[in-house]
Amino acid sequence: MSYIKISTSAILTMWSANSFAAGQGGGLPQMDIGSYPSQIFWLIITFGVLYIFMWKIAIPQLRTTVEERKDKVSMDLNDAEQLKTEAKSILEEYEAKITNSNLEASSIYTNTKSDIDKKIDSSKRETDEKIRKLIEESQLALEKKETEAIDEIKAKTIETTQSIVEKFIDQKISEEEIRKYLN
Repeated sequence: MSYIKISTSAILTMWSANSFAAGQGGGLPQMDIGSYPSQIFWLIITFGVLYIFMWKIAIPQLRTTVEERKDKVSMDLNDAEQLKTEAKSILEEYEAKITNSNLEASSIYTNTKSDIDKKIDSSKRETDEKIRKLIEESQLALEKKETEAIDEIKAKTIETTQSIVEKFIDQKISEEEIRKYLN
């Protein structure tokens, strides 16, 4: 159907152009119906050469270029996939190393803390023992000093009492008698 419409419009265009050119007396050379066969001949030759050029030279080169690009893109995608896989494995190794180092650091921290706690406890016990011994020694020394001080005070008291009594009653009292009255 469209072929009939195209050929009808071409015939009408030629007929109207011919009548227009005949009425004008010359006009445009491309509108001269007499030159149509040579124009159509050169049109067929030009499009034929163009078609053969495209068919034999341009399209195969384009096809080759497109195929090379597809191959390059495919290789690049394969390389990218391989690099992605390698990156994932490296990342997994890195995360495993980080996890191991965190566990190791935690273990070292725990061990060190327990060792330090043991040393602190041991040091505390030793210090507490030294302090207890010093306190005991100090208490014994204080008790000894207290006993000595009490004995000295008693001796001085007896001496003082003897001297006071001797001055008031002109008689010397024995230590035993004074002790009887003091206790």
